[in-house]
Amino acid sequence: MNKIAGNQFLKKKALEKKAPAKIALGKKTLSVAVCAMLYSFPASADLLGFSFGASAGAARIEYDGNDDYGFEYGVNASYHFNDMLSVNAGVVQGSAEVDSNLSSAKNDIDYTAFPLTLRGDIPLVIGNAYAKVGTNYYDYDIDTPGMRDTNDGWGFTGGAGFVFTLLPFIDLSLGYEYRDMGDVTNNSIIFGVGASL
Repeated sequence: MNKIAGNQFLKKKALEKKAPAKIALGKKTLSVAVCAMLYSFPASADLLGFSFGASAGAARIEYDGNDDYGFEYGVNASYHFNDMLSVNAGVVQGSAEVDSNLSSAKNDIDYTAFPLTLRGDIPLVIGNAYAKVGTNYYDYDIDTPGMRDTNDGWGFTGGAGFVFTLLPFIDLSLGYEYRDMGDVTNNSIIFGVGASL
């Protein structure tokens, strides 16, 4: 009986020594899992999924069979569903002077657009390539000496470009954007700076 009781006592002591090791191993496994989750966020560090930015660039404005170059600028905000899909909204303002078919004077075109797009990104080593498509609400004024035309409505918008990740939370972008604004068509080359939250 003493031998059996002694063996059971030794087994119990051995199990007590292993239990703390299992708990310590469990804590290590949990620590490794938490670290892996933290380091698995994308390089752009969109921790909350929101980003915002500002852009400016050259715009080629087409109106009444003629076209000319102008300037545009704007601000935008995005919500990133994941690394490859986001929804974007913004406001853009610009102007250009386009030749008139009726006189030697130019058409002075001022416009404001509110694009709303869905954007797909393909991650690259130092940034990503993107394409976007959606709609935009536009409002433009065309001034010619003695005449003024105002129009607003909804039109198609799309674009493509490249985003360079400068720092984990800061991006630089260069892209092309197309906007259908009724009688006015806009083709722009845009440079942008963005920040992620």
